[in-house]
Amino acid sequence: IGSDVLLGKSFNLLGGDCIKIGDHVSFGRNCVLTAWKSYRGKILTPNIVIRSNCHFGEYNHITSTNEIYIDTGLLTGRWVTISDNSHGETNLESLKTTPIERPIYSKGPVRIGKNVWLGDKVTILPGVTIGDGVVVGANSVITKSIPPYSVVVGNPAHIINRQ
Repeated sequence: IGSDVLLGKSFNLLGGDCIKIGDHVSFGRNCVLTAWKSYRGKILTPNIVIRSNCHFGEYNHITSTNEIYIDTGLLTGRWVTISDNSHGETNLESLKTTPIERPIYSKGPVRIGKNVWLGDKVTILPGVTIGDGVVVGANSVITKSIPPYSVVVGNPAHIINRQ
């Protein structure tokens, strides 16, 4: 953990040895940061990197079984979720299984560029890259990669402005 890292009240951390946090990073109260090294007997290799000058609002949830990379200057609102994994795939066999018993599945890492702003209640799904300078409107769900210097909104999110 870097210097001048502020952890809000009731900060929840799991798998700290798989998490690197840069300087001048803050987390609001009730944030959850999890790097799952195993699930139901399966060994996982999570990696979370949060570079410097990032500020996370209250109730953020960042969860990894693969890799999440957050570059410098991120700002989030409240209730933001960033996940590189899910409980199973969406094939018929998986859907017939109780969610808690499905194997953890990742479509790929999540990468967030420099100076990105995520509004309240944004959800970022696995396998997504968000370019530098992107603004994501409140309540948006990011299901695919977003090019740099774009403004996106919606569920699923779509570009409404691009520089």
